[in-house]
Amino acid sequence: MVLDSETKPSKYERFRIETEPAPHVFQIPNRFDVSARKVRLAAMLVHEAFEFKLNKEVVLSRPCIYGVFGGHFGGFKPLKHKCVGCMRCVQEYPHIMTVKQSDEYKRLGDSFWTPEAVFTILNEASTGKIPVKGMGYKGAFGGEGFDGIWTDMSEIVRPTRDGVYGREYISTCVDIGRKPTSVDFGRIDQSPSTVEVPVPIIFDDLPAFDFDVWNAVGKAARKVGTFFVTHDQTRGEDYRERMIPIVDDNSLDETLEKRPSIVEYDSERSDLFEKLSDSLPSSIVIARVPLREDTADRACKLAREGVHGLHLYADYHGQDYSGDPRHISESVKEVHQLLVKEGLRDQVTIIASGGITLAEHVPKAIICGADLVGIDTTVLVALQAEFLGETRDRNSYKLRPRKIDPAWGAQRLVNLFGVWHDQLIEILSAMGMRDVRRLRGDIGRSMMDAELREQSFKGIAWAT
Repeated sequence: MVLDSETKPSKYERFRIETEPAPHVFQIPNRFDVSARKVRLAAMLVHEAFEFKLNKEVVLSRPCIYGVFGGHFGGFKPLKHKCVGCMRCVQEYPHIMTVKQSDEYKRLGDSFWTPEAVFTILNEASTGKIPVKGMGYKGAFGGEGFDGIWTDMSEIVRPTRDGVYGREYISTCVDIGRKPTSVDFGRIDQSPSTVEVPVPIIFDDLPAFDFDVWNAVGKAARKVGTFFVTHDQTRGEDYRERMIPIVDDNSLDETLEKRPSIVEYDSERSDLFEKLSDSLPSSIVIARVPLREDTADRACKLAREGVHGLHLYADYHGQDYSGDPRHISESVKEVHQLLVKEGLRDQVTIIASGGITLAEHVPKAIICGADLVGIDTTVLVALQAEFLGETRDRNSYKLRPRKIDPAWGAQRLVNLFGVWHDQLIEILSAMGMRDVRRLRGDIGRSMMDAELREQSFKGIAWAT
């Protein structure tokens, strides 16, 4: 126990991201279209008025606990934005009420961003609360990419079962940097020390040059204690201690002058690594590597050359750049496993970005071998950017940011981190883990839908 000058015990504080409501500034489409057959509704009201002798408590009662019919005109003009799709009104009055997904809602997102995913991010950023669906999960239990990975959350009682509100502390801290493999007491080690991040999430380089957006990112990164990656160092000048610049020939001199704690460079430029490692001996140098067929071999080579970390990235839809594109989960797993086989994994930090769009993707990416993840288009979705087409390509994305108040944007991003942090703790607690670093590469904590199907149906002839 650490004591202060007056020998009083220091107060223990659990790490928690404080969230505050940050309501939508721009109108979002109603998720459900609620309508009533007005003639039948009027006839029912007249019938109930005579049947219950004009008892107002009965005649004016509303069949919706969410207040959809709580307006001045009741069911004749429903408050559609309050509908959550519980279908109670349809079950009780099937001859009068109709509830269906609205056409505007169906047009949200693109081929990767589903309307439900967009709504989830918008509501998490707005409320800072974990989305809860009281009517139960109605979707598929398997799919492509991260949807094909199931986490092991056993009902067996474990020490950390209480989750966010439990008595056991669950650490979500991760380290960025190259860890020493030995201790030499005969000399002073000049290599850079690792940097601790309280949550395994950073902001990746955003596909939008907008000062207000970057100002919001900088404010959020400082408040949460994480970092943001950027090509243009002028965008985050006020938050330089939270910045991870991507260095090229044009920004090399500025980077050497500012001496940031962490830098990234294009992995194809081995000359840049030599310049950065020689000129910035106390900085952590990370190679930014696109995921391809040969990335695993490339990662081993870079680790032997002495890089402190690898930032592996896919496109914004989570597909790598191979001739036959694979999901980022498969590519990262391949890199991680080869590094383990070569005895190099503990020497480097792996950051994975591209296609990380939901809270559940964070632990699943870590299970596949990443130390932490970077989010990109998710940031713009949380700030209510407009979808104008496909968002897959990093150079020709179709996601237009809006003009925002940086303070409002920062709070929405803090809310997003807070919600994702709580959900990460819930998953770790269900697994009986007290440290997110133990989850790295632990595929035994997961089940792969494709592998289970192959094992279950192997040898069974399908009828055509």
